[in-house]
Amino acid sequence: MMQTIFSVLRRWFLLGCLTLLFILFYYFRLHQYLSFDVIQSYQLIIKEWTMLHAVLAVSLYLLFFILMIACGIPGASILTVVGGFLFGSIAIFYSILATTLGGLLLFLAIRTAFGASIAAKSSGWIKKMEHGFQKNAFNYLLSLRLMPIFPCWISNIAAGALNVPIPTFLIATLLGITPAAIIYVMAGQGLNQFFASGKTPDFNLLLTPSLFFPLLGLAMLSLFPVFYKGIKQYRQR
Repeated sequence: MMQTIFSVLRRWFLLGCLTLLFILFYYFRLHQYLSFDVIQSYQLIIKEWTMLHAVLAVSLYLLFFILMIACGIPGASILTVVGGFLFGSIAIFYSILATTLGGLLLFLAIRTAFGASIAAKSSGWIKKMEHGFQKNAFNYLLSLRLMPIFPCWISNIAAGALNVPIPTFLIATLLGITPAAIIYVMAGQGLNQFFASGKTPDFNLLLTPSLFFPLLGLAMLSLFPVFYKGIKQYRQR
């Protein structure tokens, strides 16, 4: 009996902690601080503090970023822009690192809690979908990461629930989030000009045709091997 209880607690511990942090984040209304109005009001103080406490600033930035991604809290875009504003080009690396580690935490939490039961109990079309996703996991995940219309928590949860291998998850995530990280950090580096003109960065930046269609093209290109294998198998029947 006790062994069963400990087994259940171990399975749900990480997901339970992330869920608790999610609830506390909104209970204490911390989301209201994720706005450019707040950053603009305290930009000089934030900049000066970051310069005086560089290591601590980077550590707190990464910790907060990782936990937000792990808890499925929207805000990766604004944090990446702020990273570019505070740290410059190195924020590309910070954003990729935080998004990958945070995504891995959520991925592991979902896989530990649900992955085994889904694998054991799934049947029919669900089993086929699971098998198909696992077989082409890298291509599917990469396309989801590249397309800006899909929040990153969707692919984190889907990959965890469908028991995608960890190396596949990490590589697809690293490659898929890099273009958006570069674009948002570059926007963050020009944040002073936005503030001076009374404007704020457009979070629909990736949805503008000049950026959206190239990213969509990359996403479709990443799915080409899946389409090719499907057509080849169909012809061999």
